[in-house]
Amino acid sequence: MQDRILPMNVYLYQYILATGVVALQAILAVIIILMILKKDTFLRKHFQKHGMKYALVAVIAALIGSLGFSEIYAYEPCKLCWVQRIFHYPQLILFVIALKYKDTRVWTYSIWLSVIGIVIGGYQVIMQFFPSFAPIEVCSIVPAAADCSDILIQAFGYVSIPVMSVTLYAALIVLFILQKNRT
Repeated sequence: MQDRILPMNVYLYQYILATGVVALQAILAVIIILMILKKDTFLRKHFQKHGMKYALVAVIAALIGSLGFSEIYAYEPCKLCWVQRIFHYPQLILFVIALKYKDTRVWTYSIWLSVIGIVIGGYQVIMQFFPSFAPIEVCSIVPAAADCSDILIQAFGYVSIPVMSVTLYAALIVLFILQKNRT
């Protein structure tokens, strides 16, 4: 078997991705605080104009990140990671088509995919970091080579693959909320 030539060290790869995730989490925190304080008028206008582009960039970055771990670094996704991918990957196609046709109805589809994805990702985060609170370990029901509670990467003390997924879905949900006109 031929040895694979990897583009970079897996630890460098995970820290590059995790740095982007932490930056996105900080941005989300600021945006959510501004939304709570009702100081988000400029943000709403900006994201109503450019929100689909930001969503597409986030979805592409997450796609590259997840495929990098599984296809380049051979980290086998667990069952819950596969399910999260089911709700993540179609959003790339949805946002590309929506941008081409300037169709804001894409948010209706994205919100449902994102809500389901964040619930599954949140459950996996609980399984990893607070296992006593997870009533059922899904991966023990359906055996797989990768266990859902295994933490394959943990950058900055908390950024695991499911945390990255939850951050993506949270960003898409916040972008959806910013698209709605305030009544």
